[in-house]
Amino acid sequence: MKFLLVLVISSISFKSFAQQRYNAALLDTLEQIAATSTPGRHFAKLYLNAIESTNKFAGKQPENVRRFVFGFESYFAPEFFSSNKKFISQLPLEICWQRYYTDTGLNELQYQFMGMNAHINGDMWRALKDKYSYDSIKKYKQPLLEFQQSLDVFFDSLYLTTNQYKNIRRLHFLTLGLDKLLIKKMILHWRIRQVRLALLWFTNPEKCARKERRLKNKMQQYDQLALRWVK
Repeated sequence: MKFLLVLVISSISFKSFAQQRYNAALLDTLEQIAATSTPGRHFAKLYLNAIESTNKFAGKQPENVRRFVFGFESYFAPEFFSSNKKFISQLPLEICWQRYYTDTGLNELQYQFMGMNAHINGDMWRALKDKYSYDSIKKYKQPLLEFQQSLDVFFDSLYLTTNQYKNIRRLHFLTLGLDKLLIKKMILHWRIRQVRLALLWFTNPEKCARKERRLKNKMQQYDQLALRWVK
């Protein structure tokens, strides 16, 4: 009886560990980039914590939802890895990542914001449509967006580190703390738009291309906002 109890506990512990480290290769790569001196290290640190946060949330989801999200992540994260490798090798970068790597003297929060802008607004919809069919994206759209709940908790902890930036402190004071909520809403809006773009690529590629071109202009505005105000 004691042996069976130990066996069951060990099985549960192993299952929990396996779920949290399902993407061990991705986490290892992020840790490696975070330890370098390249500009990519700033976003890698942010990304590493974000994935660890979503992993905990994923452990509570049905198996089919986990498979979908994990499969998507296996295509999504390497987009960032590719940009960092191209920077190191001095190869042409995707337009969404060019601004991030142009200036090597930005502060960490600027890199983090611009990294999110490049990765979510530039990479997310492509990873979705490259990995999954229209029907699969449509089916799992809501569960995918619900992962924002884990990101909200992550952003709450991240926000505690921004007190060192004068403009952020001022914005937080002037908005009575609503700026944190607005940032969460903005990131959710970005993610919703990316899912819609991925679906539109299947149904109306020309319209998708037009929307992507407009989005690239918006991304430049987001980057300019970070350069001017995140100080």
